[in-house]
This record gives sequence, C-alpha cells and structure tokens, in this order.
Amino acid sequence: MNLLYEQVGDWVRVKASVSSPKYGWEDITRNSIGVIHSLEEDGDMGVAFCFRSKPFCCSVTDVEKVPPFEMGQEIHVLSSVTQPRLGWSNESPATVGKIVRIDMDGALNVRVTGRHSLWKVSPGDAERLSGFEVGDWVRSKPSLGTRPSYDWNSIGKESLAVVHSIQETGYLELACCFRKGRWIAHHTDIEKIPCFKVGQHVRFRTGLSEPRWGWRGAQPDSRGIITSVHADGEVRVAFFDLPGLWRGDPADLEVEHIFEVGEWVKLMEDVSNWKSVGPGSVGVVQGIGYDGDEWDGSIYVGFCGEQERWAGPTSHLERVERLMVGQKVRVTLSVKQPRFGWSGHSHGSVGTISAIDADGKLRIYTPVGSKTWMLDPSEVELVEDEELHIGDWVKVRASVSTPTHQWGEVNHSSTGVVHRMENGDLWVSFCFLEKLWLCKALEMERIRPFKVGDKVKIREGLVTPRWGWGMETHASKGQVVGVDANGKLRIKFHWREGRPWIGDPADIVLDES
Repeated sequence: MNLLYEQVGDWVRVKASVSSPKYGWEDITRNSIGVIHSLEEDGDMGVAFCFRSKPFCCSVTDVEKVPPFEMGQEIHVLSSVTQPRLGWSNESPATVGKIVRIDMDGALNVRVTGRHSLWKVSPGDAERLSGFEVGDWVRSKPSLGTRPSYDWNSIGKESLAVVHSIQETGYLELACCFRKGRWIAHHTDIEKIPCFKVGQHVRFRTGLSEPRWGWRGAQPDSRGIITSVHADGEVRVAFFDLPGLWRGDPADLEVEHIFEVGEWVKLMEDVSNWKSVGPGSVGVVQGIGYDGDEWDGSIYVGFCGEQERWAGPTSHLERVERLMVGQKVRVTLSVKQPRFGWSGHSHGSVGTISAIDADGKLRIYTPVGSKTWMLDPSEVELVEDEELHIGDWVKVRASVSTPTHQWGEVNHSSTGVVHRMENGDLWVSFCFLEKLWLCKALEMERIRPFKVGDKVKIREGLVTPRWGWGMETHASKGQVVGVDANGKLRIKFHWREGRPWIGDPADIVLDES
C-alpha cells in the first residue's frame, strides 16, 4: 500500500483498469469524481461524492488521482451527460458558469451570469473550459520546447498572437500582425499574456537585433507611447524622437513600467527624508516629469499634509494597494501618535473610510462622536471581516445559548469542519455524526485546525474520550499522523506499536511543553 500518493482532500475516480471496486460500485460510475475524506491503516478509504449522503468505501488501490477543480475556472456540463447528478436547475447544455465555491464533497457551486442563486454541479459531470476569451493575447508555452505546435513554428516561438475565435473542441483560432489569414492552436499549448494598451510607455526589447519591419529612424534606446492597437496585435507608437507614428510588432517591444497618475505608492526604506515625508510614507502619483518632450525619469507624488509635491526617480518608489471608501481600518500598533491626532480614538478603534483626498488623506467615520477623524494612509491597517470558508474548523460561539436549529448531539466544546455553505447557513461535519449539522454562520467561530505532525495530548479534566481510553492516560503524549475531512484524528502515542489511536479533536489539545 502506498499512502504517499493519496491523501485526505485529494480528488479521485475509480481506475480504468479496475473491473469492480473492493466493496462494489453502489451508485458510483467510472465517470464519478470524489474527494478522499478518510484513510484507514488497512488500505481502505472513504471517498465523498456530492450525490451521496455517506462516504463511499473502497480500497486505496481502486482509485487514481485527477486534477482538482479550482475556484475561478469556467465550466459547462459534458456533452455526453443528458441528466446531471444534481439536476439542471433551470440551466441547459449551453450554460457556462464560473466556480465560486467548492464544497468539501467536491460539489461545484457555479455562478451563472444573470442568475441570483448558485448552480450546483457534480464534478464528474463538468468539463473545464479553456479559460480563453476572444481578444486575449497569447504566446506558445515555453515548456513545449521543440515540439511542433501546429503552425506556431512557422511564425516563431517568440511571436505574440490574439484569439480571434474559440472552437467547440478546445481549439482556438489565432491572428497575428505579420501573417495573412489565421491559424489554429489547442488551448493547452498556449498561455495568456498581458495585452498592450493605448497610453502605455514602451521601449525595444533587450537584445533585439532588428525590429520586424526595420528600425525606420528609431534607435535601440528609443522610448515611446502606444497610440493604437489593432485586433491582430499590431501597434502604432509615438516615439519622442521621431515624427509621425511608428508601426510595430508587439513582440519587439516591452512595457516600460512607469507609475500612472492616481496610483498609490510608498517611499522605499533606503530613501532619505523630505519635509515630513520619510521611508514608508504613502502617497498618490500626481504626474510625471518631462525634459522637453521626453520623460526625464522622475515622478511627482502628493503626500498628505504637504502642500508641495515630492519629485524623484521611480526607483525610490514601490506600488501599494490603494485603499477604498467603505473599507474598515485601524491605526497600526507601531504608530504611537497619528500625525493628525487621535480625535478621541485609540488603537482599538475601528473606523470606516468615508472619503479619500487626492493626496491619500483618509477621512474616517466612527460611531464615537461626530468629529471626522483624519488619518495618514501609511498609519493604518485593513481590518478584514472574519468570514468563514469551506474547510474551516469551527465551534459554536460561547455567546450562543441555543443554536437556531438546536444542539442535537453537538455542544460548545464540539469541533467540526465547514462542509457546505449557502445564504448564511452552514453545514458542518462532526466526526461523531453521520449527517451534516445545520447552523447559522453567525453562530460559529473559526478555530485552529489540527494538522499532521502536531504534537498533542489528551485534554485535562476529560473523563472519557469519545471512543475510549484504549491504553492511553492523561500522561500520554503523541503526534497527529492523520486527519479526516470531518476532523477525526489519528494519533501515534509514544512507545505504542500497532494502529494509531482514533480521537475526537474536542478531546485533544496541543502539547506546548
């Protein structure tokens, strides 16, 4: 048995070479795709399939791994499927949607444009689309080496192309600026690249011996701005030292990454102070410097609290994520005194950005008092909402006396794993329950999951572990060697031979000693 290759969480299907799984097919078919939920020492495993209420039991040698589906992928139902396992839900074979959530049993939650609710699709019924759209810029994958990629060799491996149309079979029709007609490539042979856009600053690619249509007055160190981009990728460039517009193949050019007006930037650590501005200060780009008609390499930045604009080279700046109105922030602990004062607030205060000035100064709304609180963007950190996700380990909040859907066998100390979620409801898997437990997301809080390798011991004060003591006592210490998808732990205690001890995570704590 080789457990190195299969782990809890892997996506699997029955191998083509297996005539029948160890315990029979039940309602599984060769096309069914599931997720491993448990692995036993004897080589048996439990696989969750989204159309079954219980895991499917089989041998580790019955299955093979398949590439997992991932969030953001576009899918449709396979043409060979007439009735999907989870139903059509008002959709059709022509429906295309994007995966926005994946349940622990592999069910794909798909967003379809124009639909309010998510469409649930079984992974065995789904086919990934290429992910390309008409107008995408592409190139041949470098990993293909010398393998011919249809007509690509005739136009050169370094060439760029634009997707003209998408065929049913995973093939794309491509257009190129120096070739008449179009050619076909399979989506697995190409990769998407950023497209060139009007207004970008460009220069010639390093090491270029000659552009596609010759230099025509341009120089290897010429700098210019793109003024138009054709549907086949051909560009027109206004070079600072040339009259008229210069026609070019985009593969001969590279974007010169200068900061655009409105971008947020931060002064780098090794830059000297200027007025009240120093390393780490955050500002907003106000413009770029010119010497005559050519960019001189400098950038103008507005920093809040300064009337005059900072001017300096781009090498002194780095991009930062811009803050937005509506985001929640607080003052970082390293800031002892905000430059515009506390206005009655403290490090514990969380406020909402109500407005942002052109120089980045933040106006913060807080329920305390009516006075607007001003903050420098370099003084704050974002406060993320504690949203739960599928796969999170959770327990019922101490403040909840009775959950909306009642306790059942669950209590405040029970530890579970979020299995599915929908419209504020959670379905949580507990290792001692056969069925998923329904609750409201607001009633649960995230806790640290146990992981393989954790050093653990039995919780102090526990009278009897869920499945008995076995040979263990409160003095026993061990290591987690397996974690099932419902949180059930397999622990190897020191000096014990044989199978691991099976435990409920609520009975176990980390060994900090």
